[in-house]
Amino acid sequence: MERITSQKFAEYKNKLGGNKTGESEYMHDFSKIEAILNEGIQNNAFLRMIDVKFTPLTLNQAHELSLPMVSRTNTDNSARVPKNYVQAGVDFNCRQVNFDTKVSYRDLDKFADVDFEKSINDSMISEFMQNIIMIGFNGERWADDSDPVQNPLGQDVAKGWIAQLKEKGQMINAATEQGASMNQLIAKALDKLPVKLRHSGELIAICGNNLLGGDFVNVAYSDLQSAKTNNVIIPQKLIGGLKAINVSYFPKNAILVTALSNLAIYFKKDSSRLFFQDKPRENALEVYFSTNLDFLLENHLHAVLIDGVDGANHE
Repeated sequence: MERITSQKFAEYKNKLGGNKTGESEYMHDFSKIEAILNEGIQNNAFLRMIDVKFTPLTLNQAHELSLPMVSRTNTDNSARVPKNYVQAGVDFNCRQVNFDTKVSYRDLDKFADVDFEKSINDSMISEFMQNIIMIGFNGERWADDSDPVQNPLGQDVAKGWIAQLKEKGQMINAATEQGASMNQLIAKALDKLPVKLRHSGELIAICGNNLLGGDFVNVAYSDLQSAKTNNVIIPQKLIGGLKAINVSYFPKNAILVTALSNLAIYFKKDSSRLFFQDKPRENALEVYFSTNLDFLLENHLHAVLIDGVDGANHE
């Protein structure tokens, strides 16, 4: 590690309340670490469109809400009766996930030539956010010890949105629909959703990248330059009457019909931890970052997964 890198890295750690204990240096300013996490969320095109919450509670219930409806009542005949729009409670349990990596001194030296603090934060957090999205779409279960070789898309790190929809039975198996087109499958999915939601304008179709086919997409230079943060592709064409998008790591041959605000991630406040271990014999720095989170559907009745879609049958 070059001397200027060492100096800038020391300044970086001091800003985060760094304190050396044994071989490790722990960052104790949790509010600043959480601010780095939140900045990564805001810089991510997909995450800033969904519902991300920081909760003081590790284990609690969220409330599934139905859509309020305007009404009229002839009070000469009967009293107005407010309706309870809380449909059910949904348990959440924010559990620890880790993002640990090793950075060579040579790569760390590259950060010294630019804004060191911004560069190291962007490099670490942008990749972590992509991992969070990957788990949200592909995570199937919480394993005590995950195995990235057997589960390269984080299937055993946490239970994501798609796995929860499958458990709730909010899905359509396209293979059983006798060659139905994508438009017909989306129409069937809409039939499973509340009438008011169908006409709200909030619904979108998140599609596997193989289902967009040759649909025209505007790609800006910034999309290519920052693919980890500009991770949403929006075709010009509607699919089944809905606006369609593709998001990084969304499964092939699948369509998720929902409102973006229905997809939620709950982060436990003050649970983000960061520490470093210097490995001079290996000319490397080990970075250990963790936070507690859970994936929720704000209302599972407001989402439908279409699985097993034939990408060749677009219309």
